[in-house]
Amino acid sequence: MPRSLLPAALPVAIGFALLAASPLAAQAVQAANAAQPTDAPAKLPAVDAKNSDLYPADLDSLPALEYGKLMIGKKTTQVLLDEQPVVSNQQFRQTLARTPGLLVSDQPSPGFFNVNYRGLGDPHESEFILFAVDGFPVLADWFGYPTLYHTPPHQQIERVNLIRGGGSLLYGPQPGPVVDLVLRGPELDRPAHSRIDLLGGSDGFFSAYAEAGAGTAERAWFLSANQSQDDGQRFNSGFEMQGLRGALLWQPVEGQRWTFDMSGFRSSSREPGRLTGAQFAADPMQSTATTNVIWIDRVDIALGHQRALGEDSELNVRLFHWYMDRYSRRTAFTPASAPPPAFTTFDRQQFHVTAADARVSTGWGEGHLLTFGTTLYVSDSPRYQRRSVNLNGEMGSGETWRFAQQRDNHYAALFVENAFRVGEWTLVPGVRQERLTMGIEEPLRLASLRRAAIDREFTRSETLLGFGATRLLDANWRFYANASQGYRPMRYDDIANPTAEFAGTNDPDPARSMQYEIGVRGNPAPGLMVEASLFRIDFEDKIEQRVVNVTDIERVNSGDARHQGIEFSIDWNLLADRPGDDALVLFTNASLLDAEIVRSRNPALLGRTPQFAPERILRAGLLWKGADGSRVALTGSHLSDQYWQDSNLALGTGAATIPARIAPVTVWDLGIEWPLFEGVRLLAGVNNLTDKIYYNRVRTDGIDVAPRRSSHLGVRLDF
Repeated sequence: MPRSLLPAALPVAIGFALLAASPLAAQAVQAANAAQPTDAPAKLPAVDAKNSDLYPADLDSLPALEYGKLMIGKKTTQVLLDEQPVVSNQQFRQTLARTPGLLVSDQPSPGFFNVNYRGLGDPHESEFILFAVDGFPVLADWFGYPTLYHTPPHQQIERVNLIRGGGSLLYGPQPGPVVDLVLRGPELDRPAHSRIDLLGGSDGFFSAYAEAGAGTAERAWFLSANQSQDDGQRFNSGFEMQGLRGALLWQPVEGQRWTFDMSGFRSSSREPGRLTGAQFAADPMQSTATTNVIWIDRVDIALGHQRALGEDSELNVRLFHWYMDRYSRRTAFTPASAPPPAFTTFDRQQFHVTAADARVSTGWGEGHLLTFGTTLYVSDSPRYQRRSVNLNGEMGSGETWRFAQQRDNHYAALFVENAFRVGEWTLVPGVRQERLTMGIEEPLRLASLRRAAIDREFTRSETLLGFGATRLLDANWRFYANASQGYRPMRYDDIANPTAEFAGTNDPDPARSMQYEIGVRGNPAPGLMVEASLFRIDFEDKIEQRVVNVTDIERVNSGDARHQGIEFSIDWNLLADRPGDDALVLFTNASLLDAEIVRSRNPALLGRTPQFAPERILRAGLLWKGADGSRVALTGSHLSDQYWQDSNLALGTGAATIPARIAPVTVWDLGIEWPLFEGVRLLAGVNNLTDKIYYNRVRTDGIDVAPRRSSHLGVRLDF
């Protein structure tokens, strides 16, 4: 999206919101039928027929089939965000509080998202988890650079779907689970409506969000805009974000739907720099980088079509295109007392992606359900680096070129899954065949390197298998089991790092995962939901770096790790037996992990704990859900101690040491959404309620200090 248009997005959307609330707009949809429930995704009749049986045991899980994807036979969790107060400042710790097993690694700016699951890999930019929006990846580049720099405003997220083993069969390669952020959008037969959220808070925080929409029997539209900013708690740690989205829905006849969705996003996130252990102990609020910043621009366009194919079949097709520009300005970290760095480095990566996903689902025989389809994906990703002595240079600066690369990949997948009803059991085998070709050309090689410029193409074919089984023990209890394969595709830097002396033989295979899970979920009493499972993940062929000779290195598949444990969750409405719709929910969830490196080219790593694999991730909270729309949530998250690198050792010496161990931490958050009178709600909250000073994110160049206590207060207006 052009940068000059984004500042105008918010007032335009507010204008639409006010227009939608006017009597004229209300009359335009006077004849519309009652609105659909906001917590139920729109489905065609063919899909509704297959998901008509909802048992108490399945209340918090996904339906058996959703938009051509078979969810039955997999462990899934569905969290409706309308059940909790508005989450400000993109706080994933609160948004994901009711999704067990996810580790959220905090850092100063909400413009970056760092999450891992069950100890699989570094949570840095969520590379080991597939984050999706409305069922399709929202990563910078699904292959080559699978990083998460953007999520929609959390006020717009309707629900969070967490899909464990078997996610690779549905969406494509990733060793961990899928986190699908499902957005609100246009709704047929809904009168004109609009909403404005205005928030202010500590550290110069300000946020404005606006949305509006309306729908008739055939057409519906939705428009939203958001803008937020914060000065930050440390010098050079503030951010600015802006976004705009428009969506259309058209149902020309019963059994057919067309959707169009377009969004733009811009962020500017300043980086205060990382600290050594000694610097953190002396003053955790100091900054070691005074000019570092990263800019993100992104535009997404999606066209979708649903069509009933007779009484028992359905076609789901979606076309996507997105463009993302990642531009950073970074210097070396230096303490405030030291002279400023001599230069800064500008790094630009662009991503032009076009993709298509088509799925057919059909019921056959005595209750069997077949799904099959294809995914096609093409990306073009140029990258270059320049340097400048101007430490405050703007985008496009840099008088000295360092290197330039032209990167691209082509991906195609075919997949099929079938849910067989065999007596009381449902058995779900699946297979996915993938082919990925990645090319890298280096028009400008880094001058200090001795190797030749890179001009290579890498091709991989992968077959993924999975099997799920489930049985309804009675109306209140369901048993499930799943065994599924996944893998982590090659990254650009794994095969052609522009700053490394990679040997010509460098060509690692993808790291692969085999996931096993067996569990039960149930509704043993009114208002009480319980789920518990045993899991094991064999993560094989982890990529490690090997020295070939004095100048050359290569990345090889030389490490295996085993991750196993217990995961459980409990949601208990303490007012379930009382009349009325008020609810007071006590919830808790836990992931208890035993992880170990079982093979490595480096013997010293055998028996060590993999990086970022804490033994315990515990969450608990108390959630008030009033029939009048009031919401109050007190949520706590606990991480036991963990190591930030596989060696379980400190890095550096003396004052430059980065400790090996990350200390355990418990953080509490409070959110409030309370109706004052019709159409007006108070919004308030405190993040890090006890003002804990901590960190749970470490890189090889230092410690990222987590945000301390912050608060916000505002108002929500509904028209």
